[in-house]
Amino acid sequence: MDRRRGLIGLIVGAGVLALAGCEPQAQREPGWVNPLDAMEKALPADPKDNNYVLQRMEFGRLAVLMGSYARAKPRLMEAFEQLEVLRNNTAAALSSERFKYYRGETYEKVMLMVYLGQIAYVGGDYNTARILFSRAVSADAEAVVNKDTPISYGEDFGLAYYWLAKAYARLGDADNAAIAYRKAAARTARKEKDAARELADDQKAAAKGLKRRAEGEAWAYQTFHNPKRPERVVADAANLAEQAGTADKAPAKLASAAASSPVLLATRDRAEFFTKGYQDQANAVLVIELGRCPYKYLTGLHGSQTAIGRLPAWPRQVRVYVDGHDAGPAQEVLDLWDQAATQDRIGEKEAAQVGKAVLKEILSYAPIGGSVAGYWDVTGDIRHWTTLPGKAFVHAARLAPGPHTVRLVMYDVSGNLLPRWTNTYWGITVPEEGERCVLLEPYADGDNRLTPEQAKMALEAGSKPGVGWDN
Repeated sequence: MDRRRGLIGLIVGAGVLALAGCEPQAQREPGWVNPLDAMEKALPADPKDNNYVLQRMEFGRLAVLMGSYARAKPRLMEAFEQLEVLRNNTAAALSSERFKYYRGETYEKVMLMVYLGQIAYVGGDYNTARILFSRAVSADAEAVVNKDTPISYGEDFGLAYYWLAKAYARLGDADNAAIAYRKAAARTARKEKDAARELADDQKAAAKGLKRRAEGEAWAYQTFHNPKRPERVVADAANLAEQAGTADKAPAKLASAAASSPVLLATRDRAEFFTKGYQDQANAVLVIELGRCPYKYLTGLHGSQTAIGRLPAWPRQVRVYVDGHDAGPAQEVLDLWDQAATQDRIGEKEAAQVGKAVLKEILSYAPIGGSVAGYWDVTGDIRHWTTLPGKAFVHAARLAPGPHTVRLVMYDVSGNLLPRWTNTYWGITVPEEGERCVLLEPYADGDNRLTPEQAKMALEAGSKPGVGWDN
């Protein structure tokens, strides 16, 4: 396997592999501290705390990504149990929405149920998993409340439908499993003009990014392979400027491929992938979560309204290699921006916020009320589940039992290779019987880690880590 160390990328986050089933944790060296300990200790203990649900959701997903399902489950369940509890929101009714008891947007509630369902599924509790996944798809449907909103907007949460299908299949309900697989295969419902505009914007950004990457990688390789500056030379660095390619011309296998392919069954056809017949034969399932989730920002008079913003994910296509052999593409099953953009907002809440903003504006011109209005906070609530991904892909195949090396190779919206997004995972073991479910969170420069010495060299050479190098 090629070692693509150095150049100028720095680690900007911890890529974590979570293996379903969670074997007992290995003994750690003295002095090692579990990062979950401090985070869990800081969680609000009082269920009435306005951030009780949100902080548990954030902690829960990080615990899942670290493979600690035992730590994630009780905290996510505590958040789930508070979703329907009535709370006094007087403070929010009179002032800022940020004082309101946080229960999350619809897509956040659905993801909470999906994570809980996944934990139940990998633990073998398929009926509980079915109930949770069913609740998830029902919650998505309940977000469609306006008469002019297409029903399809509430029936397109592909990740929830995929897991619901698997739970039905495990319970022997073939008919419902087939229906759920078909819904998982369906593309996200969006207005055609909105989808076309976003696609055009993404393609334009991808073209600019391709040119910028080529120039940057050429500079990086020249900087760290300059014989006149031997103290900066990284001997095993690869020239990423020369690592170009497109999704339709991907290699059949990598140069480091094992002598024989462990891929016993795989498909490139999306329609075939989402069938019970194919899924029943798969014994390895990869869920690949990418990018950043939608964010909230203030808008409207006095910041009384909130809007949801989009952070496009550079990787749009993912190809999977197992022990160096091509196992086909991963299938996109979720775009959280699409979910955020198609849910109906709560009209009563929006109207109340507008009313407070208008009243504040009127009072600001009153002789007596002007000073009072200046201190009246009527801003909206921009809290959101920040640790969620932007997109989710699923790959399922039948692999030979035993440990495998999985490499994810990614491409942008135009099909151009993103060499800094290649991520490799070692030791993913497929059992003799049953299946292995793995949750992966690849990130930029996942296979391009720097040693502390190389990081220092990069900074001295003029690099700006974290600025423009995540694409």
